[in-house]
Amino acid sequence: MGFIKEKVDVALRAIKEEKIGMWIIAGQESATNSEPILDVMADSEFIGMTAVIFNDDGTSAVICTPIDYNGYAMQNIFTEVMAFPVSFAQTLSEYIARKNPSNIALNYSLDNPAADGLSYGSYLTVKQAIDLAGYKGEVISAQKAACIVRGIKLDYEIERMKKACAVTQEIFDAAKDFIKPGMNCQDVYKFFNDEVERRKVGLSWPASCNPGVFSGYGCPSGHMGAPDWIIKKGDLVNIDFGILVDGYGSDIQRMYYILNDGETDAPEDIKKAFYAVRDGIAMAAKALVPGVTGLEVDTVARQYITSLGYADWNAALGHQLGKYAHDGGPLLGPEKPRYNRDELIRTPLKEGYVFTLEPGVPTRCGRIGIEEDAVVREGGAQFLLEPQQELYLIKA
Repeated sequence: MGFIKEKVDVALRAIKEEKIGMWIIAGQESATNSEPILDVMADSEFIGMTAVIFNDDGTSAVICTPIDYNGYAMQNIFTEVMAFPVSFAQTLSEYIARKNPSNIALNYSLDNPAADGLSYGSYLTVKQAIDLAGYKGEVISAQKAACIVRGIKLDYEIERMKKACAVTQEIFDAAKDFIKPGMNCQDVYKFFNDEVERRKVGLSWPASCNPGVFSGYGCPSGHMGAPDWIIKKGDLVNIDFGILVDGYGSDIQRMYYILNDGETDAPEDIKKAFYAVRDGIAMAAKALVPGVTGLEVDTVARQYITSLGYADWNAALGHQLGKYAHDGGPLLGPEKPRYNRDELIRTPLKEGYVFTLEPGVPTRCGRIGIEEDAVVREGGAQFLLEPQQELYLIKA
């Protein structure tokens, strides 16, 4: 039942910021029917029907089964811990009636799975409690509060992510001596997964498409793993890879160039495209400060790269990273139809959010896609890993 006090404090601040009267996080048997916010607030799971409650007056509460009572009470984190003697709904209704909040926020969302943890069955139970309380106020989504609690990474979370990034880079570096022309992309994919197994770390997204390995012009790419495709001299090789260390992830892309016969460096036009992406990332990182919106940061990189004559890319500049590669919440995104929602791209970002920065451009030798991980800080984002500055050159 180990809740993290610092995350509880973030939750209490978040509901005041978002003008939420009461936030009820409710569920049962969350190990089989997940409640995503629990994963970032506690080393815990709901067993019997449980509600964790935060109020805008700074108080908090847990309503749980009698067998779970001591596990919550002994933490000395919550203002009240109540074991319901017979009916969860009855005990919750009495608490709601006593507090009479200005509104009640529940964990549902139409477009953010990280804030959509309330199952329909648990919702019906909570709704029964609200009705029993005679509550007449508004029931709203807790999405904004959930995004803040999930998004703001504490120091220990940042350190774990830095460690994941460092090990990820070690594997990228080892691949410099492995990748050769004539190999299949699937050979490189196997090398990366063998390294993951050897180092006894996890993957930050499923192995079926981690890593993504793409080589040369015309190679199929995207969220798909490695195609049956031969790596040739003169190819760019783009690898999209992420691991988990101590429960926190990385999501990084690195670029290799396979030297052609007689070459000692990549062609100038290929280096120019690489530098455009690299420098666009650096400019976006400088702009990634608390209070800026994702749209504003995306625009910095997108306008710079396209001003150099490169094609616009059909994706956001970046997404949040944490326990998962795609950790939910606001994006660094453009005003394209699939991103053009205020909660995604026009929400002011907070210090401690961690984002990927991953623009990409096509070239005659294949796609250039660099991806860096950075945390929002005053004065500009702090990279979790030294960014790639030059193409990794592979001799034939």
